[in-house]
Amino acid sequence: MKESPISPAFRALLDDDRYHNHRLGYWLPKDRRIIVAWVKQLMSRVRDGPKTQLDPTLVELQNLVSNDAILQPLSENMFTEVPNIAPYNEDPEGNQELRSFEDMLNAFNVLLTQGPAWNDIANKVGLIGCPFNAVLDWPMATASGYMFFLYPSVNERLKAMLVQWEIFLTSSASTAVLPSWFSAPSGGLNFLLKMGNEDGLRPATSYTFPELYICPDPNNLATYGFPNWDKFFTRDFQPNIRPLVGQGDDSIIVHACESAPLQYPVANVQMSDNFMGKNQRYSLQDMMDQHSLAPSFAGGTVYQAFLSCLSYHQWHAPVSGTIVDTVLVPGTYYSQNIYQTFFGHWPSQPDPAGPTWSQPYIASVAARGLIFLQADNADIGLVCFIAIGMTDTSGCEIAVQKNQHVVKGQKMGMFHFGGSSYCLVFRPQAKLLCFSDPDQMPNFPVCSLLATVGKGK
Repeated sequence: MKESPISPAFRALLDDDRYHNHRLGYWLPKDRRIIVAWVKQLMSRVRDGPKTQLDPTLVELQNLVSNDAILQPLSENMFTEVPNIAPYNEDPEGNQELRSFEDMLNAFNVLLTQGPAWNDIANKVGLIGCPFNAVLDWPMATASGYMFFLYPSVNERLKAMLVQWEIFLTSSASTAVLPSWFSAPSGGLNFLLKMGNEDGLRPATSYTFPELYICPDPNNLATYGFPNWDKFFTRDFQPNIRPLVGQGDDSIIVHACESAPLQYPVANVQMSDNFMGKNQRYSLQDMMDQHSLAPSFAGGTVYQAFLSCLSYHQWHAPVSGTIVDTVLVPGTYYSQNIYQTFFGHWPSQPDPAGPTWSQPYIASVAARGLIFLQADNADIGLVCFIAIGMTDTSGCEIAVQKNQHVVKGQKMGMFHFGGSSYCLVFRPQAKLLCFSDPDQMPNFPVCSLLATVGKGK
């Protein structure tokens, strides 16, 4: 069997037990049983509560499926194909939590009016950071689910649904979940502080939340004054909490996001490759949506890292230079690599967190933002930053424009409502030296040292 694309350190964490207790970025709880309990609780609320009209976006999805001879059976089979064995059927009664496409629509209808809350279920603290993904945790790993979530028409309806959720997450009503994040010890505050105080290879700091982040009202311990969920999610660090490394030194490349490496940097990346295969090779023309600049990177290097839901979600320029082009690319929302499903999984079970193990794959299919940046340092040359949305967390905002000059460390944009992963792509001519070691630490601060570049010939 060929080697996994994920680095050995993260593979060890992923494989720690049959429930796959580590989930990259903590977008879903470490323990699968928490998701089982959470979905069961959600479905009890759906089935026992008053019947409400479906949101218009869900009615559109329902109509699309019911009138399509292919989608209709896929929508049924992706629930019946989930194996009736542990751990996939492990709710307290031994049944699947979701039993039908109708259940899914009704669950989504409830989720559209609630934000991601920090949950403490069965004395285990867990986070449902991607609630729609949690509902689909196993159905999307079936053969029918794999096909269903690749359909462009399905993704158009899912995008409309997620836009509706985004409207709620920017409303004052979404602050109802913030106390669950800021409470301690059962809430999320200690986890937020632990992540914010990590400082790479240096000793951790011990700042409070208002000392780490700019808060509208530092004295309001329930919400810290954030007017909605999205403002909390896209919060800024306080000045000097994440100092820029290599200021004035154009040979230094910094981390564009607060993130942990998915794998070792991949060299000699091809223009076209089998990104749907078991080893999920990078395919530049697909990652860059057939952009005319993609051939410039053939034979170059890709660095990919993922973001934690507990962390900072803004993007910063990895080098100083001029913006050549920016592109927002629509994509899929609940598609994962075929080899991480029930019928083609690697290494022994399907991906327990939806597309988490499929991050190289989703670099080519998910909703994403592209920023092409011509570095001031000719030895670096053209760089492509790719922000990759995943599942529920697909909002990419690009804050720079074509022909704009940016300095290293300057903000370029952000993920809204979540964010999963990003790539930096370098030309083959760039002699990249001293890449940060993915096995050294789990998370790199934004604007810290990523790599240095050597002189060209």
